[in-house]
Amino acid sequence: MGTISVEKMAGYCLIIGPIVAVLIYFIQPGGVLGIGGQPDPTDAEAVIKLWTGDLQTYGIVTSMLIPVALITMLSGLMYFVQSLEGGNGYALARLGMPMVFIAVAGWAIGSGLSLGAGIGTVTLTGDRELATIGFSLANLCTFLFGVGGFLIALGASTRDDSSIFASIAALSAVVVVITAQVSLLATGQATTMAMIGGICYIVYTVWAITLGRGMISK
Repeated sequence: MGTISVEKMAGYCLIIGPIVAVLIYFIQPGGVLGIGGQPDPTDAEAVIKLWTGDLQTYGIVTSMLIPVALITMLSGLMYFVQSLEGGNGYALARLGMPMVFIAVAGWAIGSGLSLGAGIGTVTLTGDRELATIGFSLANLCTFLFGVGGFLIALGASTRDDSSIFASIAALSAVVVVITAQVSLLATGQATTMAMIGGICYIVYTVWAITLGRGMISK
């Protein structure tokens, strides 16, 4: 394993990271699949009750795995963007990369808030505001990831060796941007927007897998 090339490692990161991240996005407590129920994400009391109930241990584990998966994906994506240097699309992808980086950092902080709810340091007595901040932070990060992901995929789509997946990924990223805005402006639609966003993340994951397979095969 110590002799693996940087490119191959980046390829594995682009395959494993997004798959694990999307999987946890769907199966985490209160996630898209509704495991443990689907409380209104703007209802801090309901969210905290979910994370401190029967699924407490399950929630703690998923909260710890999400940052690992996202950072793994980020590592591979950073290498991919750097590999575009000197060619078409590099300027666009380079602009999008910091946005994705900040989004991943914000999601990691959000996972810390969820972890706090799971272990009981975020409680019903005095931390409702903290739980609400988590919702706002998650949507801001979703917006940033959507914009950054769009720029990276759009940049990749301008290259001669690009596949149709890059263009589809760019379109899915636009939808992610829209869902983040709708979630904040019409909070009653937040659960529906999370489901739509989950589908878009699957599309982006498929594209990341195609990139990763290309790197590994070289």
